[in-house]
Amino acid sequence: MASLSENWITEHLMDFEYKKYVLLGYLKQVKEHFGEQKLYPDLSELITHYKNLIQLKNNATALENNFKKPIKGIDFESLKFIYENTNEDDSLNELKQIIEYSEPLLANELSNGKTIFDFAEQNIIVDHIGIMPIYKNEGYFLLYPYQSKTVFAYNYSFSKVTLPQQEVYGLNSSHFSSYTISLSKPVDKIKQEIIHDNPLLPNPAVYLFKAKAPLPNDETFLPIAKRILYKSLLKNNDQPPVK
Repeated sequence: MASLSENWITEHLMDFEYKKYVLLGYLKQVKEHFGEQKLYPDLSELITHYKNLIQLKNNATALENNFKKPIKGIDFESLKFIYENTNEDDSLNELKQIIEYSEPLLANELSNGKTIFDFAEQNIIVDHIGIMPIYKNEGYFLLYPYQSKTVFAYNYSFSKVTLPQQEVYGLNSSHFSSYTISLSKPVDKIKQEIIHDNPLLPNPAVYLFKAKAPLPNDETFLPIAKRILYKSLLKNNDQPPVK
């Protein structure tokens, strides 16, 4: 099954049983990936879906509170107006039913994803190789999987991105090379090979991420390592320059 559209609730048929089928099919796929400790892109998509759902829930509540329905009579015993049912009522009730059903399911799977994320993050050791240069906005990071003899090297660049009314930082990366670890070539010797392969950076920043538990490389290890690196570089750039 493909990824769930961000507008999955409001697009196509507004029918509870249909939306239930769509959601359960999507969550079945997410559960399978989480069972293999594969977090991305499912975790980020779940966060988006949950935020959209809560926003839609709040909008639906506001719409219901402000919705003016035709009055067809008065209940004099309770002194209340009696409103006519409309097609808008039916659609709104269907939407509320879909939201009420979906919210706990998305929240539960999001919690499962966070548990896996926390486990993975706690089992990644962060270090660096060699002398770190002052300039760290370009360099390399290494992924050293659990009980592996292969280390994956990525180059990265960290730069400011100017958006309307704000400035944010972005981290770009790409696979650079792979290296085999041996007794004669331990992981701390990889920096020398990187410099040999790319002499344009004579003393690059080289970060090392070592996994203490088995983690899927592309779906979990790599995105979490990039997140850790991004936070570290962001903190470094937020610090005032040394005079």
